Formats: sequence, C-alpha cells, structure tokens
Amino acid sequence: MVIFVTGAALLGVWQYQSSQQDKQDQVAELVHAKPKAFTDLIGPNDAFPWEQIGRPVTVSGIWMPEETIFIDGMERGSQVGFWAVTPVLVEDTESAVYVVRGWTPEVGSAPPAPRGHVTVTGWLQPSDWTDVADDRKSDNVFPQLDVSDLISRTSYDLYSAYMVRSPVEESWPASSMPVNDGATDVADVPAPQLPEPEATTGLRNLLYAIEWWLFGIFGVYVWWRYVRDTLRPRADDEDDDTDEEDPEKTTQDLRVRSDA
Repeated sequence: MVIFVTGAALLGVWQYQSSQQDKQDQVAELVHAKPKAFTDLIGPNDAFPWEQIGRPVTVSGIWMPEETIFIDGMERGSQVGFWAVTPVLVEDTESAVYVVRGWTPEVGSAPPAPRGHVTVTGWLQPSDWTDVADDRKSDNVFPQLDVSDLISRTSYDLYSAYMVRSPVEESWPASSMPVNDGATDVADVPAPQLPEPEATTGLRNLLYAIEWWLFGIFGVYVWWRYVRDTLRPRADDEDDDTDEEDPEKTTQDLRVRSDA
C-alpha cells in the first residue's frame, strides 16, 4: 500500500509538472511569435488591450530624445539600476509611445538617447501603477512607468501602453526588424509581464494528475477499511458466544422453576 500510494503521488506530481511545462512552452511561443503592427492592436485613445499583454509588436516613428526618462529601482541580476526610456512619435499619428531601450547602472553612464526615424520591435506592456509617490518632480527619474503620470509632463499625447525593446535574436523575426543603433547601447530588459496561456493548455495532464492523486486517496481508504474490518470482531463470533451461554442460562432457569 505504501508503494502504491507513493507511486500514485509521484505520478500525479509528474503529470502536474507536465501541465505547467505546457503552459510555459506556450508562453514562450507567444513571446517569440511574429510581431504585429503596434497600431493594429491599440489606438491613440484606446484602453490597453489586456488580451495582447506581452505580445511582440513593431512600431515605426521618430525618436524624441528630449523626452527621455529613467525608471529607478530596476533589477538586473544582483544589480539595481535604471531603465532608459525614450518615446517614439508613432508614424502617421500625433501620439507617442514610450519605449524601454534598456537597462543602465547609472543615469550618468547611460548612452545618449537616439535620434531620427526608427522601426523598433518589442513587447507590449500596460502602464505601471504603484502607490510609490514621485518625490522628485523636477528631474527625469521616476519610480514607475505610469503613463497617466507622464502624460501631464509631456507635450505629446500618449498611448495607454509602453514597449520593452526586444533583443535581436537570430531565431526570431525581431532579427529582421531594423533597430536604431542608439537603442542598443544598453543592456536588454526582459518583458515584465508575459502573455497568459490559453485556459485549456495542459488541461489533459492536469486531469491525469488529479486522477492519480484520487487513486492514491482511494488506496488509503481501501487499506483503512481492510484494517478496520480485520481488527473488529465479526458478527458470527458474537453470535457463537451468545449460543455458548444459552445452555447455562437454560439450566439456571430450570433450577429456579424446580425450586419454585
């Protein structure tokens, strides 16, 4: 029974891990999917399309280096530094989208913001929001990339999303997308929020895991019933004990009647 229950538990864990791996594989596939045009997913006045979070997008426009900002407290491994963020005025619109160019350990050591026309590929991200207040209103360093806060500090209309520039990888379509050289002098930043896998992804393995765990529980129940029934006296034995006592009782009854 111990071997059976242990085996059922381990098989359930294996199936559960397989279901989680299926989800991770699908997320990786979505993150490295063929990029879509930024303007096809969101308009200048549209709310953020949450179903598109973390999806690769491509935007074309003009860098606005004078609007460059830095996001404080960003980790990269064991180091804490800053995101270098520069908006791009989207082509054929009057709105801009902030693009996280990369990570830098110090604001002073960050490379100059790029200029000119660019076509950049990155991951679509929603506006950040925390309860951390920006105590330094006069500089270009912010505690988070909150579009609602930034829109009051720029002369351009802003999209309700921002982008994280993707690294150029040979196995991904991003490698064929031109990126301004000025945006590649900082360390790459992974997408903060990834797309959600489909609800049915890994469901079969998850059901198999539950099935194995139920088998284990059922095995414990059968063992418990067996032990209980083995240790408890049987009804036939009780009947036999009763039958053995009956002659004596009968004899006593006869003596009582004789004395009477």
